[in-house]
Amino acid sequence: MKNSYDIVVVGGGSNSLTAAAYMAKIGKSVAVLEKNDQCGGGVISIEPAPGFIGDPHATGMVVCLMNPTISHDELELASRFGLEWAYTEATFATIFDDDTGLITWNDLDKTCESIARFSARDADTYRSWVQRAQGILPLILKGYFTPPLPFGGFIALLEQSPQGRRLVTDMLDSAYDVVERNFESPELKMHILKWCSELMMEPEMKGTGIVPTILLGVAHIKGSGAVVGGSANLTNALVRCIEHHGGEVLTNSQVTKVLVSGGRANGVKLADGREIAAREAVIGSIHPWDIGKVIEGVDPDIVDAASKVTLGSYGAINQQIALSEAPRWRAGPEYEKAMLVECLQRDYLGMRKAFDSYRYGEMPAGHLSPLSAVQSLHDPSRAPPGQACMYLYHFAPMQLAEGGLEAWDDVKEHWCNAIYDEMCKYTTNLSRANIIGAYRESPLDHHRHSANMKYGDIFGIGTTLSQFMGRRPIPELGQYKIPGLDGFYLSGPTQHPGGAVTLGGRATAMKMMMDWKLDLKRAFISI
Repeated sequence: MKNSYDIVVVGGGSNSLTAAAYMAKIGKSVAVLEKNDQCGGGVISIEPAPGFIGDPHATGMVVCLMNPTISHDELELASRFGLEWAYTEATFATIFDDDTGLITWNDLDKTCESIARFSARDADTYRSWVQRAQGILPLILKGYFTPPLPFGGFIALLEQSPQGRRLVTDMLDSAYDVVERNFESPELKMHILKWCSELMMEPEMKGTGIVPTILLGVAHIKGSGAVVGGSANLTNALVRCIEHHGGEVLTNSQVTKVLVSGGRANGVKLADGREIAAREAVIGSIHPWDIGKVIEGVDPDIVDAASKVTLGSYGAINQQIALSEAPRWRAGPEYEKAMLVECLQRDYLGMRKAFDSYRYGEMPAGHLSPLSAVQSLHDPSRAPPGQACMYLYHFAPMQLAEGGLEAWDDVKEHWCNAIYDEMCKYTTNLSRANIIGAYRESPLDHHRHSANMKYGDIFGIGTTLSQFMGRRPIPELGQYKIPGLDGFYLSGPTQHPGGAVTLGGRATAMKMMMDWKLDLKRAFISI
């Protein structure tokens, strides 16, 4: 490690690595400093048993596939640095406890056939609704991977057309409101709302109404993909890109302070006391709650507003399970073709009530709804022949009613077993006897893993209209900068475009180049 670089990057998550890669691409000397022994943040992989590869956080990816970083291979992650994708025919499936179900196929016609089993009217409505969503999606996506428009300007732009005005109405409402006024079948409503809730917001929360438009529009444009060999290989490709262009990526290097002098960020201090100078800029993947702790001299009003940013509605329990064989779903083999499979009781009211449990610090014991991804079905490198590696996921309260966050160490194994047992009911062949090995994480484990996953919020902060686009995380920080502080830029899941895997550091890098009046085509070939 040298003692100075053009750009010093605090945190080695997928967003900050993306920003660093673009900076390295245009010739800046870059150092990325990551506190853990593995970069990636939520884009990592582990071995639940020898020979099995699981993704403890991000697995099936949708949004980042639309990012020009991937779609136009702007960083040559695929063409030069080894990134490969395994795509599926279907993005998301729901299996009900009576062995019926729904599948969101990439193909719109097949999806409508699946919906028509429950309502022919809904199948027709769904087709029209997705087509309208795809008509307006380019406008949304155009601003998704670039610095956001001021929020008021974005709304004003939408208000100029009837279709845009309808979208504004949806944005102000909840995902629940949107599906209720469009569809009649409880089964389709459950299918859509449970998928929307994977953004870590309860679907009846106001300000989540744009989520169905984005998810379903993208699902029928690009579908979803998993990284061949594990999500860590996306991180590895970014690291190789940075190093190819002369940058350095340093793990086990925790930054405790951003150094500021004369109103300008000029370096960082590490936990071991070392100081690294930044000649041009510091990029920080810093949670808004921590800005005042890590950076001195920030306007107290901004620190206060940032400290009041709200988290998502719940955390998560994630399990990576090595299995002696892949699940055979009672509902039929076609469900094996989906990237994600949700197991749900066919009880619309019960599903809605389950979200109330998390709010009050409880697990919905009688209404568990496991989400699984068996990536080894789509990527054979994930498990030995004939065996399987399963990602098993469930929502969980961030703080338990009895004992708070810290109590998760006491009850994690109980709930992990209960979730696995519930999933087994939807198969013809699985029980605990099929488990070869498992790696399990609770909201407390996520909290320990990353400062951007506070209380187990794996999306960083809540994704509602009040924390969306140019208002994310707060309006004053929505352009990746801190007022009154030069030479510092924000990147991470708490910034636009938000949580999930977006590779949103592209927008941070673009903002930096715009401020420096550099030719954007040097970095962004899709412009």
